[in-house]
Amino acid sequence: MADLVQLWNAPDEPLDCLYLFTHDGANPLNGVVLPGASGKAIGRAVAELGVRGLEGEALVAAGPTREFRRIACFGVGKAEEFTVHTLRKLLRRVLEQAGRNREYQIAVAIPVPVRDVAPEQVRTVTIGELALADYRFDRFRSRPDEATKVDAVHVVPLAGEDEKGLGALIERARRLDALVRLARDLGNRPGNDLDPESFATEVSAMFAGSAVRVTVMGAKELAKDGLRGVLAVGKGSAVEPRMVRLEYRAKKPRAALVLVGKGVTFDAGGISLKPAAEMGEMKHDMAGAAAVVAAMRQVAETEPPLKVVGLLPLVENLPSGSALKPGDILTMCNGTTVEVENTDAEGRLLLADAMAYAARFHPDVLVDLATLTGACKIALGSELAGMFANDDDLARQLERLGHSTGDRVWRLPLLPEYRNLLRSEWADTKNSGGRWGSLPASAAFLARFVPEKVRWAHLDIAGVAYGSTSHNGLPPGATGFGVRLLLALLDELGGRA
Repeated sequence: MADLVQLWNAPDEPLDCLYLFTHDGANPLNGVVLPGASGKAIGRAVAELGVRGLEGEALVAAGPTREFRRIACFGVGKAEEFTVHTLRKLLRRVLEQAGRNREYQIAVAIPVPVRDVAPEQVRTVTIGELALADYRFDRFRSRPDEATKVDAVHVVPLAGEDEKGLGALIERARRLDALVRLARDLGNRPGNDLDPESFATEVSAMFAGSAVRVTVMGAKELAKDGLRGVLAVGKGSAVEPRMVRLEYRAKKPRAALVLVGKGVTFDAGGISLKPAAEMGEMKHDMAGAAAVVAAMRQVAETEPPLKVVGLLPLVENLPSGSALKPGDILTMCNGTTVEVENTDAEGRLLLADAMAYAARFHPDVLVDLATLTGACKIALGSELAGMFANDDDLARQLERLGHSTGDRVWRLPLLPEYRNLLRSEWADTKNSGGRWGSLPASAAFLARFVPEKVRWAHLDIAGVAYGSTSHNGLPPGATGFGVRLLLALLDELGGRA
């Protein structure tokens, strides 16, 4: 991870490259405060390059002053089309190029507005994305490629900034960076390295001594509290299921929030076995739980004026002689009976139990995150998470925060008619309604388990939580989707926005 440092004075040793960004027809030095007397010379060099700011433009020249060995100008196209996602993609490209060029100390100046972010938040978002732009997962590489890593990124100040203000932005970016990296690292770990037991153990250690209280529920505790859905999904594994409960309460909380994250550390589909192709990627089926862990880390560090509870149902969904079978009927935490039509529709059984269990915490708001359905990925691809909500204000809030953080969500219909797809001859409902309408049917199933009078949003992150290849500036593997969104929601509920 490259360190972020401020660049107010001429460096003692020349930096390898100064990266400048500009939109169509603008001067890349507008609003940029370069150190010493380098501004005029660099301005002349930029003029000689003929920078136009066109999208995809990349022009490089030797540095005209001792501060920078090279300068590189990147065009971003029209200002009104420059979004968080294009920013993220551009910064990833820059950090990768710098690494390939063996540039260990670089400077970055980004005076460009971001269309889908409020003007007062642009600098915060920009520096946050800069901190994350060099993420890579090399936990299991015997020889990590240190030669292509940038050691430090020197942030060039903009007009009107001071050292204290920029320092605060950089410190905030470092905290965000650590939390998103935490979620990505968890999502990238294979099933033989992270199972329900080790996940629960690590989470307990992570919050030791903090303001967040951790309770790990094993099979006995799950049975005692009627969490039979969690128990049933985990029956096929030699590692017993867990549910981790993370609790924080301020003295005078402004609101009560419960976050539920699906935590299937490996999903083979159970008896309803998944196809072998790409099954190895099912290590990331705990991405929802990873996002909740990261959000609760923020809660532990900032202690907001809220009551916040995180619930992590953790299982492996495997086929075996003891596994859950199609046709089995379960009695869930709230007494609802469920016919299991498909054991690969296991995530909704976990969420349903955890959501019903959440009633004991008397939440005002309940948000769940889950890599729930392939149908969501088919519908929305890798650009947006699917969102279902029972409250218009909450839905609008999450849509707005999603645009400004880059964790974009798209609201889908939550209609009672979709419950008809889940009718069972033998139980109150089925866990799967077949192929057609399967995405809204999954949300209709979950809606039965929302505690009464609670504002609820379900985020299906199946398409956005993991990528086989790099996409929109995100590296291959786990994306950490949802962390930024949950942090922004916590800020607003706590009055810190």
